[in-house]
Amino acid sequence: MNIHFGLKAHTSVISLKELLEYVLFFKELRIKLIFNLNKKTNSKKMKKFIRTIPLLLLFPTGVFAQNEELSLSKKEIRKERPTYFGTTMGLNSSKYRDFATSPLFYNGTPLYFGLSRHRLDEKKETHAGFSYSTGSYNNSFNNHDAISSVKTLSIFYSQLYQLNKFSSEKLNVKIGGLLNTSSNLRINPYLQNNSAGIEVIPTLFGSIKLTKDISRKENKTKKILFIKYKLKKRTRNLEFNLNVGLLNSSLRNGYAYIGQSSVLNTPKAFDRYEFKMFSGFRMNSALDYTISLQNKNKLQFSYLWDAYKTGGDLDQFNMISHTFKITLLFNTNNK
Repeated sequence: MNIHFGLKAHTSVISLKELLEYVLFFKELRIKLIFNLNKKTNSKKMKKFIRTIPLLLLFPTGVFAQNEELSLSKKEIRKERPTYFGTTMGLNSSKYRDFATSPLFYNGTPLYFGLSRHRLDEKKETHAGFSYSTGSYNNSFNNHDAISSVKTLSIFYSQLYQLNKFSSEKLNVKIGGLLNTSSNLRINPYLQNNSAGIEVIPTLFGSIKLTKDISRKENKTKKILFIKYKLKKRTRNLEFNLNVGLLNSSLRNGYAYIGQSSVLNTPKAFDRYEFKMFSGFRMNSALDYTISLQNKNKLQFSYLWDAYKTGGDLDQFNMISHTFKITLLFNTNNK
């Protein structure tokens, strides 16, 4: 057991055994001083002052701390937490169906881009950013081909906290929440009056994340046939993140799909659109493989699965996507 005492600018550490020896020494010294003083004087004030000498020497500052980390403020802890800025590129394979216009599926492989900010350590992590995908979706039915242009913008923010009871040196378990708002802009000229469609889908998720440490602790030499190669030690993590929608909402075209404002030459944005609270369902998951580079940056390879549907009986909108992406994480505070 170690005990810390001293001024804020200086911290000294002694063991319990040394502390006991320290107290016994001053106790013996006090007895000798009082014994000699009784022979020479009867001053009560002098005796009282001598009795307080050990306390003054033992606790010179009146400051006592069990752990040095307790002196760190929340602001200092946040400052010490590593922060990364991420740039993402990928390819999205997805399909959607809008029952308000047609029961047919449209399939596409749009491009995927993203910017994000990550602040994380073993105890806590926060993620914020946005992603954007754009591309064409096709449908071929009864010798008739249709093409729809779809642009999707998603904005997200999440916080996760460590579960100490289920975490270990090799496996870190965190739980928290994710707020994600996705919006689609669809242009399909083959639907004529119903050619434009917009969805805004905000969702509050409950989240769980598992992080497995698969780091290479030492250099290794491998051989393929007659070719030898060397693998250097490197920090690597394998992560799985599951998000389940707790609060699902949507803002989209009603069953009539278009309002009357354009017909009356008084166009209004979101005319006859309907906002539905506690409606629909959404779930997504992510599998990440992260490698730490020598310059303290990181390289991340990810697979993201996302599926959702809006509420309603005859005008549901369904979409499912599979995204393969690469993210370069730049360390901004060199931690």
